[in-house]
Amino acid sequence: MASNDDLLENSTVIIPLHLSLEYPCDYIDQTAKILSKNSSIIYFDYHRPYSWKNLLRLNNLKSLLSSFIDISKSKKIVYFRAPSILPFSKSKIITNLNKKIGFFILSIILWFLKKRTIIWQFSTLIKNKVFKDQFFIYDCVDYKNSEDEDKKYFSDEAKLFKISNVISFNSKGLFENKLKNNPILVKKSVVSVCGCNNKLFLSKNRNIPREYTSISKKMILFMGVFDFRIDVRLLSYIVSNNKNKKFIFIGPIRKSVEKLFGEIIKEKNVIYLGKKRKNELPIYLNKCSLGIIPYEGKNKFVRYSNPMKAYEYLGSGIPVVSTNVLALKNFPKDIVYTTDNNEEFNKAITRLINNWDDKKISIARDIAEKNSWENKIKLIKNFINKK
Repeated sequence: MASNDDLLENSTVIIPLHLSLEYPCDYIDQTAKILSKNSSIIYFDYHRPYSWKNLLRLNNLKSLLSSFIDISKSKKIVYFRAPSILPFSKSKIITNLNKKIGFFILSIILWFLKKRTIIWQFSTLIKNKVFKDQFFIYDCVDYKNSEDEDKKYFSDEAKLFKISNVISFNSKGLFENKLKNNPILVKKSVVSVCGCNNKLFLSKNRNIPREYTSISKKMILFMGVFDFRIDVRLLSYIVSNNKNKKFIFIGPIRKSVEKLFGEIIKEKNVIYLGKKRKNELPIYLNKCSLGIIPYEGKNKFVRYSNPMKAYEYLGSGIPVVSTNVLALKNFPKDIVYTTDNNEEFNKAITRLINNWDDKKISIARDIAEKNSWENKIKLIKNFINKK
């Protein structure tokens, strides 16, 4: 067994997948990337165990066997789908049992290979330890929205709080909200920090895309998913009241809100580029003077979030204007301005752009650095090594 002062480096980290990899908000991918520098990582596909029927296919059998071999060789990142042991997997009860058995199988394999394990999860998938010395980290990145607010979820989360050795919250506001109903958190090792790919957004790639060649003015940027979080009225208001400014919108539009955003993206001062890869974003940011976060402040998911895009904007050296997201309210107002008043939001856009200088760029990048993935992992690691 490894000593506590090098626990993370000498462990195999299991990340149960509750989302697909390369999801727009890429906190799973980024966490694994940082951890893989010193640890072996297993992406555990918790939701899709191999059925017996699927295992009869040669490719699936080969994939399962190769994942076993990769685990034994301690490759940096391994993707693992466990086999279903029980038949009749169409039954919800049997499916849930197979998922639990899959985690048991993976734990036994790692025990047999004498590997210390850390379970690092972002959802309430696994709530029981197979072995007492399994180390649990709950990385709580979101407040579940109203449709998820059922007794089972909160009951499952309470169990996870109880068994977790270290708990990370995306923001102080989210921690304080959870603390109200989970006093056990007072006794736990807790860290509150966001995470962003700060190094990516510090880069200054000057290769301007074709769609910018005829544009000389700096632009106002929103990048992210266009969904229930966006305050459509606010977005329409600032676009219509800034005809002399260019807006650039990057990100997919969910079908459920296509009609709401359809008219806005047709405006002459709006350039809509659709979805872009993460590593392309710094190129576009180089042509922008300010980033906006026009979220619907009354939504609890938004209220207790900590938008990664805020730190990506800041890391790129541009100011931010946002609605009243709790995590952003305590930053200097001339760097990150927050308000739920549409007129104030609109005025702040021009004011921050016109009063931006090198000193403020430095402050913005310092804020982003404190919320980088590297710093987040460092803070969590400090708590791990104290255990």
